[in-house]
Amino acid sequence: MPADDSESVRSNAARFFPRWESAELPEAPEFHRKQWRLLIGPGLLLAGSAIGGGEWLFGPIVTARYGGQLMWIAALSILLQVSHNLCMMRYTLYTGEPIFVGFFRTVPGPKFWVFFYLLLDLGGIWPYLASNAAVPLVAAFLGRLPGPEHDSLLRWVSYGAFSAAFLPLIFGGKVYNTVERVMVTKIFVVLGYLGFVCVFFVSWDTWVAIFSGFLRFGSIPDQEIDWATIAAFAAIAGMGGISNTSFSNYARDKGWGMGPLVGAIPSMVGGKKVELSHVGKVFPLNEKLLRRWKGWMRHLLRDQLGIWFGACVIGMALPAMLSLEYIAGAEVEGHAAAAMTARGMADRSGDVFWFLTLLCGFIVLWPSQLSDIDNIVRRWTELIWTGSKRVKHMKGNQVKYIYYMIMGLYFLWGLIALRLTPNPLFLAVVTGSLRNLGLSATALHALYVNRKLLPEALRPPLIMQLSQVACFVFFLGISAIAFHQQLGRFLAS
Repeated sequence: MPADDSESVRSNAARFFPRWESAELPEAPEFHRKQWRLLIGPGLLLAGSAIGGGEWLFGPIVTARYGGQLMWIAALSILLQVSHNLCMMRYTLYTGEPIFVGFFRTVPGPKFWVFFYLLLDLGGIWPYLASNAAVPLVAAFLGRLPGPEHDSLLRWVSYGAFSAAFLPLIFGGKVYNTVERVMVTKIFVVLGYLGFVCVFFVSWDTWVAIFSGFLRFGSIPDQEIDWATIAAFAAIAGMGGISNTSFSNYARDKGWGMGPLVGAIPSMVGGKKVELSHVGKVFPLNEKLLRRWKGWMRHLLRDQLGIWFGACVIGMALPAMLSLEYIAGAEVEGHAAAAMTARGMADRSGDVFWFLTLLCGFIVLWPSQLSDIDNIVRRWTELIWTGSKRVKHMKGNQVKYIYYMIMGLYFLWGLIALRLTPNPLFLAVVTGSLRNLGLSATALHALYVNRKLLPEALRPPLIMQLSQVACFVFFLGISAIAFHQQLGRFLAS
């Protein structure tokens, strides 16, 4: 059996934050076909969140302009994020802590990381999904895509969509439970509708163009490319940015690994019996617990490769197919791609598809705003709950007061952001560009945390460690290309 270096690891981890407690790793679930509900976890939940801006906003724009040739960028983005997610969830299985807390356990210490991650979180705090969710609602009401004269109406509808996204997070016992129900429902509704339309109304040539595009790694169209849009497309395919850290939060709240021994964040209503420990818990290394660990690793692979990766690829492919089928070659500006697709379907197959497709667009975007709110609020809640000495006296159930206080502040900020920046697509492009920086940074930091704070026997294999470096290079590189192009255009103007 490998040497147990847990004591030195625990000493390293306690340099800035409280020392972990010790407990026994629970048994991993054994999956059988009749136990299909075991597949409902962070992968399926966050697949629902991932089918959002990248898939509905940028996928159709990219395929309308360039065909299916650049779909490989989305495939590579999602694949690299799978490895990144596994790396972060590995830390949570061992400690019961989200990876964001693990980041703050490393040098140079919490003061530096607070400033660093507040800057990177600028890529996630813009409520671009609520802003864009307002577009299909207004378009359905008007019977056409809203123009500049409708900016005031769009802004007020976006206020309403943003405000409504907070309401479900108040109920459900555990906040996780509410988000899971919303996202699983969204997946079945969205993929069901889009799958039906693509099977019965999309040509075989379009199917081939999109799915072959996922495999054409390195292929570039022979035309001028807007790399800012492509960078945002890569960033928002899958999750993107610091949002990927929520996989580790949800793994804990779902009760995976050491999660059930640490607890979860309770909702305001119905969460009286749900508590969250101030300190993570780790297990000693012995043959019995290492066997359980391997069982949990298999469970993570099912969640990420079997559920999240597949759902993200399908969720990216279906809207792209509709765009390629109905508006290929058209000049697409702003947030028009989805509405242009809906109009093309309606003209060819009946007016009912105008309303159904726009409704589908709203269902794609609005629940993802709910998930984004929870992701942002919970990562800073977790940090305060574990690292601040001022809250150590609070009982486990009282973590919700911190959670909802931060949520209230974010609500006020979101209304201000929607007021200052009403252009929906501008918000999405800015968010996507900043998210690339967040994803590249957290990839390297998660690798460091795994190598520094996990016993050697539990660290990721070499291929996964190398993929973290590849994740850093890919997302930082594509943003650098976009920045260079935009700088060149600015200097030439």
